[in-house]
Amino acid sequence: MAGAQASAFGKRGTFALVLFAVLAFVAFLFLIGRGGLEGSGNNGQAHAAGTGLAGFAGLTRLLEEDGVWVERSRDRGALNDPGLLVLTPPANIDDEEFAEIIERRRTIGPTMIIAPKWFAMPAQGDRNSKPGWVHLLGAGENWAMTIDGRTLSFPHIELKDRAARWRGLGLSGTLPSKDALAAVEIGADDAGNSAGSESGFLAPLVEDGKGRMLAAYLADDGSYLDGDLYLDPERGDSAPVYGVMLVAEPDLMNNWGMAERERALLALGLIDIARQGTDGPVRFDLTLNGMGGSRNLLTLAFEPPFLAATLTLLLALAIAMWRAFTRFGPALRPAPAIAPGKSQLVANGAQVIARSGRIRLLREPYASLMRARIAHRLGLQPGDDEGIERALSARGAPALAPALEALASASNRKDLLRAARALRDLERTL
Repeated sequence: MAGAQASAFGKRGTFALVLFAVLAFVAFLFLIGRGGLEGSGNNGQAHAAGTGLAGFAGLTRLLEEDGVWVERSRDRGALNDPGLLVLTPPANIDDEEFAEIIERRRTIGPTMIIAPKWFAMPAQGDRNSKPGWVHLLGAGENWAMTIDGRTLSFPHIELKDRAARWRGLGLSGTLPSKDALAAVEIGADDAGNSAGSESGFLAPLVEDGKGRMLAAYLADDGSYLDGDLYLDPERGDSAPVYGVMLVAEPDLMNNWGMAERERALLALGLIDIARQGTDGPVRFDLTLNGMGGSRNLLTLAFEPPFLAATLTLLLALAIAMWRAFTRFGPALRPAPAIAPGKSQLVANGAQVIARSGRIRLLREPYASLMRARIAHRLGLQPGDDEGIERALSARGAPALAPALEALASASNRKDLLRAARALRDLERTL
């Protein structure tokens, strides 16, 4: 015999617990694959995860509020994905590696480069400071990069405690800092030609009051303002060449710059021009700032085309779990071999006697037991046979003597059980 086993939780409660555990495990794997367990990256440096003055978390938030699809990429492979890529390289980046990234991007998608400027230290010891806040200790060393065989330098000009003005894209204003200004200048090419012979290499987008370029675009054929793609005849592959925008003055787009409305509008305008009408997200790279991770099986499991297989597997697991909960009802457990209680003890003893084949030995004990029980029901002594018969006759009940004789004369098990049952029925009628 088996009975239903009581459980601490009902079916719905158990299903909810298991479902929550599965979803939590999947979310854990997703975070591992996407680098979500590596921290926020808010270390106060100049990148998209930084909330300090030199960071660009405010720009990403502004773009998201403006309805732009923004990604903060920790994946090195995303450098080769289409869409606008915003690079915020540190001052100590390897020049050859960086030049190779820019050259590869020319036929993949548009690129925006925001040059490094400030030397920042975490704001420690200040009770009012928040995680990621920094103290700006001044402009760092001048930075330089190579692109299309040209060396571009980004000098830091001392302002002597007076704010510099900027103008561009129909807007104008002042820079937030009164210490230093960053601009971009064209150096000599690989053949040793001076900047003057290639004055059209950069097209200015934002300038200061003295005509220094604070933000510029690789001139190519000059079609960048219309969102057209440039077909470089020297490449010979007829592939469109995407533009590269250079922002020499990061204070136009960093968190410090986003504190003023005109600079925020300018940042949105520069992003819009840099996208060149392309679809896809505006991807802020974090790998060049030391917060990248390589692709692995968990990363691929949540990216197309493998995402479809992952979702199918999760659906199959959900169906299997649901079937497991509804297959046969509650789980059953076997009953104990010997049940507790007097009735079960008597039944077990009777089974032992029946299997031993000694039922005939119960005739006399059972006859004496039933005579005593019937006498007790009638209020008489067990040995008063005549009184028992008179009392039974007075009540219209069958006589006791014939029932006892039938029990004593039973020759087989069937007759013995029939006679014993007759004695029991006689007792129950009293």
